[in-house]
Amino acid sequence: SSSGFKAGCLPPYEQPSPHVSHFAMAEGGGGADGGEDKEEVAWDSLMVKLVALRGDPELEALLTEKHKELSSCAVPLDASTGLPPPASDGTTLDEAREAWFLRKVGQQGDSRERRKLMKMLAKALRKFAEKYEKPPNAEGALSAMEALKEGGPTEGPLICHRLEAGLAGTRFEGLRIAKKKDGVYQLGAKLLVAVQADLEGGALLVHGYFDDSGVLHPVRVPVLAFLEEHGAKPPSDDCDLFGGGGGGG
Repeated sequence: SSSGFKAGCLPPYEQPSPHVSHFAMAEGGGGADGGEDKEEVAWDSLMVKLVALRGDPELEALLTEKHKELSSCAVPLDASTGLPPPASDGTTLDEAREAWFLRKVGQQGDSRERRKLMKMLAKALRKFAEKYEKPPNAEGALSAMEALKEGGPTEGPLICHRLEAGLAGTRFEGLRIAKKKDGVYQLGAKLLVAVQADLEGGALLVHGYFDDSGVLHPVRVPVLAFLEEHGAKPPSDDCDLFGGGGGGG
């Protein structure tokens, strides 16, 4: 039954990758491998920003013109691997990533130059994100209710940024959020939820989550409350990277 899921019993949403544990380490420089650690953190952070903006016409044009390799990286993750699925031509995440670095910084480019490249792109993304980051009650702010009703290219960026705003300042801040299809979003690698705007106040709610069989279990709560109850470890946790404590296997 839909009430059979308790906190932590859904599959954990972390990517099965050691990158998650590098947030704190990278801030301090972290020894001999500090450069590589920082590079992984910069990559993960860039992908969080990039995938949240997918669909925005200006962002899509930028990717097509200058960063085509990243189009297959900033996509919803394969729940079984925690990684983006291979591109239509079979290119894997690592291949696309290395091809981008090679084209942009050359074969001699070191980790510092790669980080500089990612920082520059992340900065460029700010101008695309601004219109989606306005608080719901701000003048000129886009309406989540209208975006969900109409669909279209701005639905994904708006809803992803509104969900991110609901996690700001919490232990779940920085979670990768991606639009899977109209009205359905992926939180991290594992959790798939349907969202809707409250008819009275317009607040964005997690309407329900999908189990492994694709059955929707209604919850109707804000995203933070949903993750506190149903999510596993937040991305800032260094322990239990593979979700061993989640009970979902």
